[in-house]
Amino acid sequence: MAGLSGLRAQSPSAPCELTSRLLPKILDEKKLEKLTTVNVLDFGRAYGPSLELFNQYSCRLCVLDASEALLNWSADIGSREEPPSCKQMEQELDGILAEMKGFRFDLLFLWDTLNHLHPHTLTAFSNVVKRVLAPSFRGHGFLHHKRGAEQKLRSLGLKDSDTVAVRDEREFDLYAHNRKVISEALGADLHIDHGVLHGDGRLEFMMVNGRQPQRETASVQP
Repeated sequence: MAGLSGLRAQSPSAPCELTSRLLPKILDEKKLEKLTTVNVLDFGRAYGPSLELFNQYSCRLCVLDASEALLNWSADIGSREEPPSCKQMEQELDGILAEMKGFRFDLLFLWDTLNHLHPHTLTAFSNVVKRVLAPSFRGHGFLHHKRGAEQKLRSLGLKDSDTVAVRDEREFDLYAHNRKVISEALGADLHIDHGVLHGDGRLEFMMVNGRQPQRETASVQP
C-alpha cells in the first residue's frame, strides 16, 4: 500500500458515525478480489481504520487532502469578472491534483468534494478526474440535496465496510448544487447510479461509469 504526500494528522476528537447502505456495494469483496491491485483515490485524510480496511487487499492508496486548495481555488474562480475557459481550469486543476496522475483508480471516495467546488468548475473537475478512473470504477460521495441542509466543512473517512466516520466538522459556506447541474457537469463517465437521502438533507451517492447500462435507484435513510 502506498500513500502519497500532503497528509494531515488525525483529529483528536472522537468521530461521529454514519451507517451507509451504499458502501457494501462499493466495497464488494468478490469484485475487489478479482483485481490484482486495488487502486483507491481518497479525497480525504489518512485515517487509520481506512488504512486497515484496504490493507486486506493488494492496494495502492492515494490520499489526496485537497479540500483547502479546492475551496481557495473555487473562491478565486468566483471572484473573477469572467470565468476562465474549461481548458484553463483543467490546467489549473492538473496542478492542484497532480498527485493522482499516473494511475487508473478502481475506487473513488469524493466525500463532500463536489460541495467545495464553484458551479463554473464542475465540468473541468469532472474532466480531470475521469482521466484517472478505471472503466469499471465505483465512486462514493455526498451532496447537499435539501434546501436548508446545514453547511459544514467535514473531514470524513471509512470506519469499516458500512460505516463513515465524521472525524471533525465546522460551519462553512459551501456550494449547494442543483442535482440537474451536477448530472450535466459530470457527464456519462461519472454517473450517479444510486442515492440514499439522509435525515440531515444530504444525499449519499454511488457513482459509476454511465456508459455501461445502469438503473438508478434511490431510498431514504433517517
